[in-house]
Amino acid sequence: MTSTAPEQNYSNARPQKHIGTAYKWIFFFGIVGAHRYYMGKIGTGILYTLTGGLFGIGVLVDVFTLDGQIVDVNEKNSVSPTLR
Repeated sequence: MTSTAPEQNYSNARPQKHIGTAYKWIFFFGIVGAHRYYMGKIGTGILYTLTGGLFGIGVLVDVFTLDGQIVDVNEKNSVSPTLR
């Protein structure tokens, strides 16, 4: 008697983004936009890299809005957010 789990198709699945991990990226490498790359926002990641995090102002704004950004990215990717 063998039991098999139903197969699920994850062809469009993207990895979940964690709030704690994003804060680690912004704390250590925020000035070069590492948190933006982590969230999949490559365009603004390049902009942050070239301008030093929009001269530090963009990083400061992101520190206060990062929770909401992670929730938005996870909703867009159809995964539930966690606080890890």
